[in-house]
Amino acid sequence: MIIDSHVHLSIYDNNAVSLEEVFVLFLKEMQKNGVNYAIIIPDNIKGSGSIANLNKAIKLIGERKNLFLLGSPQIIQRGLNELEKYQKLLEDGKIKGLKFFPGHDPYYPTDERCLPYYELGEKMAAPVLFHTGENSGDSKCAKWNDPKYIVEVAKRYPKLKVIITHYYWPKLDYCYEITKNVSNIYFELAALADKEVIKKSGGIEKIKKILKKTISDRPDKVIFGTDWPVCQIEDHLELVKSLGLSRDVKNKILYKNSTIVYNLLSSI
Repeated sequence: MIIDSHVHLSIYDNNAVSLEEVFVLFLKEMQKNGVNYAIIIPDNIKGSGSIANLNKAIKLIGERKNLFLLGSPQIIQRGLNELEKYQKLLEDGKIKGLKFFPGHDPYYPTDERCLPYYELGEKMAAPVLFHTGENSGDSKCAKWNDPKYIVEVAKRYPKLKVIITHYYWPKLDYCYEITKNVSNIYFELAALADKEVIKKSGGIEKIKKILKKTISDRPDKVIFGTDWPVCQIEDHLELVKSLGLSRDVKNKILYKNSTIVYNLLSSI
């Protein structure tokens, strides 16, 4: 089984002309790569025609039982105004966690406006996922999502499941060292097989070395994800395959860990 835990429905690089076409294309990509389930991450900006927000993603997914959603609070524009909405969505099982975009948006993970959402996640046993690292063509944005702030969050809320995506590229060594002793931090692999990420992070062998160390330390805390359509599913599957993992550990990465972290056991 494979769960892709990091997918966006977006018009990227002329892959489609509408979000409806994007969705059909993604379903084909799932089938082609043997992906059984996926977690869709909506954009947190209302009214964009190029990437699905929560309402659009809900409409596109419909009644499909193999696709799940995260919520994406817009901290800068709406602060705490969405807290009750996301509590209801979590209670109703319509979302499986919350995604935060520091670096895309100018705020730190320790921002006071974020804290009630973390308290909600802890209360509901729902994970929070943080965008980290550089954006393509923008290295300065990484100041907002430095994992030192995420470590602060994880220590302040020790029962909260805290997921780092993109491994704070290109500073993977730093991310590994600063987080290695924090038991409620998880890692998700999205974008680590992307050509730009590989080049700026020191090459594929460097990425594989860090991943092997992380998996050796914490085999239950690493989650498969791709960041499709910006990154390709097959490249990330090949990255996992290249790590030389035992079958049991590989299955943890590809689906078992995500199933537990996102509370999917009753849904698959």
